[in-house]
Amino acid sequence: MKKTNTELTISVDAEELTPLDYPTDEITAIPNTDEVDKACDNVDNPSPPDGGWGWICVGARFVSVFICFGVVYSFGVIYVELVDVFSATRAEVAWVGSVASGAMHMAGPLSSLLNEQYGFRVTTIIAGGVAAVGFLVSAFAPSLFFLYFSFGVVGGMGLGLSIVPSLVAVTVYFRKRISFAIATSAIGAGVGTMCLPQLYRALITEYGWQGMMMVLSGVALNLVVCGGLFRMPAYITAQQIQRAHQRRRRPSCVSFHSLFAVMNHRPFLIFLAATAATHLGVMVPYVHLPDLARLTGVAKGDASFLVSIMGFVGILGRLLFGYIADFRCVSRILFYAVMLLICGAGTLLCTMVKTYTLFAVYAAVQGAFIGDETFNSDTHSHTL
Repeated sequence: MKKTNTELTISVDAEELTPLDYPTDEITAIPNTDEVDKACDNVDNPSPPDGGWGWICVGARFVSVFICFGVVYSFGVIYVELVDVFSATRAEVAWVGSVASGAMHMAGPLSSLLNEQYGFRVTTIIAGGVAAVGFLVSAFAPSLFFLYFSFGVVGGMGLGLSIVPSLVAVTVYFRKRISFAIATSAIGAGVGTMCLPQLYRALITEYGWQGMMMVLSGVALNLVVCGGLFRMPAYITAQQIQRAHQRRRRPSCVSFHSLFAVMNHRPFLIFLAATAATHLGVMVPYVHLPDLARLTGVAKGDASFLVSIMGFVGILGRLLFGYIADFRCVSRILFYAVMLLICGAGTLLCTMVKTYTLFAVYAAVQGAFIGDETFNSDTHSHTL
């Protein structure tokens, strides 16, 4: 394609195109940039840049998962406080974190739909707004049932809406270094799990749990900034320009063939079942470990630090295992299975722990390998 001064016409803004077909036939004029021009010349042989703006997307996803997983995985600190505030049973209070975790992961299909229709930038911005509203309203919660909805459903759903688009925003930029890019951005989950428990404890001490919820609302708004940093690479923009012109020449219809193909893919279904089973219990140590330690006589501050240990060691685990997983001789599926086995065995043995030192050892082991599980699930979902 030769450079011209004319404008190409496509159905949506170039920075908001998705890797899927256009949802409508509306036409909007955009400038034909040099970067897109070069990509159009090689549209039949597309290649992710393996860098460039992709590293900005990696940084934005780092902050995104810092907020999402940090908030939910640090709930154990809030859990201990809410038991005293509402004079409720531990089972009743645990439902707040359980609903939030469930809503966050169940938001996947809705997040995928929004990502397909509006792109990962708009979807992430919407996620930040929804989560911020949920946490702000939670500051005025008169009862636990109100928190089930505000913190659990609304806040958890808002956080969950950002997970899929942030992952897509990274994967479209990388091929050779995809595992390292995902692992690097996933470190944010470990940093969030390490830092937010101490922030929660300091805010609760200074402003009470309601003041902490207000600050948490402001933290969630940073997802809007992350969304603003996401943009589509030029090679996909060029592909979509070509598809737009093809669709203008001949009508097309929506097909569910790709969906059926995925559901008939046995390795994907096995991975899906394993991931679903894993997430039934992945939140339990983060929520109940501080309270379990307190029941053995550990102080509140020391108990909340156990979650920080999981977060800190999780950072090292993601870096190390992300580097190892890029070697061709390493089976990522086997890697994933071993990590889950170690986490399960460690959690089983944790029920017999009675001292703070052993609690800290368990927190380190769990943090390292459950952090790797989070990274591996992201990588496998992209690969499969």
